[in-house]
Amino acid sequence: MIVTIANAKGGVAKTTTAVYLCAAHGLAVDGMDDAVLLDADVQASASLWRDMAADAGMDLGFDVMPANLSTLRRLRGSGVDRSHGLTVVDAPPQGAVLEAAVAAADFVVVPASDSPLDLQQAWATVAAVPDRIPAAVLVVRAEPGTTACRDTLNALDEAGTPRFDAIVRKRQDIKRCMGSRPGKLHEYAQAYRELMGVAR
Repeated sequence: MIVTIANAKGGVAKTTTAVYLCAAHGLAVDGMDDAVLLDADVQASASLWRDMAADAGMDLGFDVMPANLSTLRRLRGSGVDRSHGLTVVDAPPQGAVLEAAVAAADFVVVPASDSPLDLQQAWATVAAVPDRIPAAVLVVRAEPGTTACRDTLNALDEAGTPRFDAIVRKRQDIKRCMGSRPGKLHEYAQAYRELMGVAR
């Protein structure tokens, strides 16, 4: 399964979401090296995450590889290595690389916090995904019980925008996880199960 993590806005936990979904897949398949994270973002945050982990002597449990326009256009080709059960693409916020990452996907995850600006960008991202490719918003860095969170969920539901039932709470250990293997998956575990349910 090819999953692209996309949002037209930067700084919305795309890389964090990509890493946690790969980690969740590793647990689901009993630690098998069955996931690959393709770092297609110019910021190269996923590659930095991998390098920081390697410098600390830590194995993330999945591969992180750089990706470019050619890589992404070949993803659906017959000559592509499909030995990984899950391929997650950390996409840039705009441009031809984003378009190629979305076109290659079986599913597009659009992470967004419970802020009005993130919500607007999430809608723009979902609207740009071709109808043949399923997409859904994953609300992250959320504070359930607050007006902002309720308003975000209500706005998504009233607009008929597909979203995950999982709502990833704002947590310090997720914020501090950069450069290490996720310990607790928190709500990302539920998001992964929902994603795999779509794949079946």
